[in-house]
Amino acid sequence: MTKTIPNYLRIHRGIDRQDSTNREQSQNLITSFWNSYSDATGWRIDSRASRKNNVLELLPAVTSETPQDHSDEFTPVVGRIAATRLATAASNLTEQVLRTRECLRQREAELASSAAMIGVEHDGKVSADQIEQSLADAMEACKCDAAALYMLDEDTRYLKARSVVGLPIERLENPPRELRGSRGDLEAMVQDVVTIDNMTAGSIDTWNSPEPFAAGICVAIKVDDIPIGTLWLFRETTTEFGSTESAIARLVATNLSLLLRQAPQAEIFDNPQPHQAIQEIAQWQYESLPVGSALAEGWRVDGMIESSESWATGWHHWDVLPDGTLMLAIAEATDPTATGAMHAAVARAALAAHSGYRHTPAQLIQRVSDTLWQTNTGEQLVSMTYAHLDPETGDGIVSSAGSISALISSRYGYRPLISSLSAPLNTSMDSNAANHEFHMLEGETLLAYSKGFATAGADQMTLGGHIRTAMQLEDRSPLAMLRRKLIDLPLTQERGALTLLRT
Repeated sequence: MTKTIPNYLRIHRGIDRQDSTNREQSQNLITSFWNSYSDATGWRIDSRASRKNNVLELLPAVTSETPQDHSDEFTPVVGRIAATRLATAASNLTEQVLRTRECLRQREAELASSAAMIGVEHDGKVSADQIEQSLADAMEACKCDAAALYMLDEDTRYLKARSVVGLPIERLENPPRELRGSRGDLEAMVQDVVTIDNMTAGSIDTWNSPEPFAAGICVAIKVDDIPIGTLWLFRETTTEFGSTESAIARLVATNLSLLLRQAPQAEIFDNPQPHQAIQEIAQWQYESLPVGSALAEGWRVDGMIESSESWATGWHHWDVLPDGTLMLAIAEATDPTATGAMHAAVARAALAAHSGYRHTPAQLIQRVSDTLWQTNTGEQLVSMTYAHLDPETGDGIVSSAGSISALISSRYGYRPLISSLSAPLNTSMDSNAANHEFHMLEGETLLAYSKGFATAGADQMTLGGHIRTAMQLEDRSPLAMLRRKLIDLPLTQERGALTLLRT
C-alpha cells in the first residue's frame, strides 16, 4: 500500500530577517513622534474634543512609567500653554509632511506615466490611485502581501520605485537601485515574467530582490516590446507559483502599460483639439476677412475678431457699391459653438448675394433675415449692423438688429449711434431692425462692436474714451490703439469690431 502525502502538507524553512517586524507593519513616524511628545511633556492630544479655530485640546498623559498610586497627583513636566503651542506647531508640521507625501506619491505616478510615453509629448496627468488600485488587485489575485512598481530612468541604468502597496510610503523616497546585478528584473525583461518560489533557495539570495520577502513575482512593463520598468509582487512565505499567477501578472503588466499611456489620450478626449476639417474652416474664415485699408479717399476702414475658439461666429465686411456708396457690415451669431459659425456663414453669403443691386440698409437686413428664415428649420439667430455712407458728404444710414452697438467719436468726445439692443435676425419673420441716420465730420471715427467687449468689462464709455484718445493723438489706426489699451481684457466671449475713420 502506498500512502500519498497531500500537497498542502509541507515543511518550509523559515527565513530570519531583522526587519520582518518593520515589513509586517510599517513604522509610523508620526505616531511615534506623538508618543515621544507625551513622554517628554506629560501631555497628550484629546482626539475626542472638537477643534474650534484649529485649537488643540490637551489632557495629562498617564504612561506606563507613571506611578499607579499617584496617577491622580501626576503633574506634567511642561505647562499646558507651552505644551499647546508645541503641539500646534507639531500638528501643522505633521499636516505639511502628509501633504508632501501625497504630492510625492502623485508625482511618482506622473513620472511613471511619462516613462511610458516614448517619443511622445506628455503632460504628466495620471492618477496615483488608479496605479495603486491595479497593484492592489494584482496583489490580491496572486495572494501576495505587497506590490511595487519600478520604472527605468532615461539611461536604463536605474530602477526607481514609483508606486507601492503594502509597503511603507517612505519607499518612494529611497534612491533608485541599479539595474545591473538585479537578476530578477533582468530576467523578467527577457522572459516577460519570473516567478520566485523561494528567494533564498540554497541559502544564497541571487535574485537581488528589492524587498526582503520570502517569495515573489517579477513581471516586465513594456511599451511596444521595450521594457520601461518592472512590477514586483511579494509574499511573506515561500510558495509555489503556477501558470495562473504568471498569467495574472502578465495581464496586470499590460493593464499598467495601458494605464500609464492613458493620460495623454485622456486629455485628447477630455479637451479635444479641433478636427482638421474645423481647422481648415477656421483658416478660411480668417483668410476671407478683409484687411484694413483706405476704402476711399479720406476714409480708412479696419476690423478685428478675437475668439477663444479656433473658429469665429462673427465677421465684418466693407466694399464700395456700384454707385460709389461705402458699405459697412458687421455680424455675429448668437450660438457660440461651431454651429453658430455656420449660421454666420449663411448670413454672410446672403449679404454677398443681395448687395449687388440697389437697396437700402433696411431692405438688405430684411433680405438676410429672410434667407436665415428660409434655409433652416432651427433658430439661426444672427445679430447684424449694416450701413451706407456717402464719401462726399459724410451722410449715412445704418440699420441694426441684435446685440451690435455703435458710436461715433472725435477728439472732443463721443456720441452713441446704436445703444438700444433689439432682437436678432430670424427671431421672427420680420426683422424689426432699427434705422438711424448719421453724419461724420473730418477727424471722427465710427466704431461698431459686438457684446463681447461689454461682457469682458469694456463698456461704451471705455471704448469711446479710447477712441477719443486716438483722435487726440491723430492716430490713423484707432482700432489698433483700442486693442493695445484692452490687451489685458479677459477673452471670456468672442469680440468683433469695425472702425471707419474720416481723415
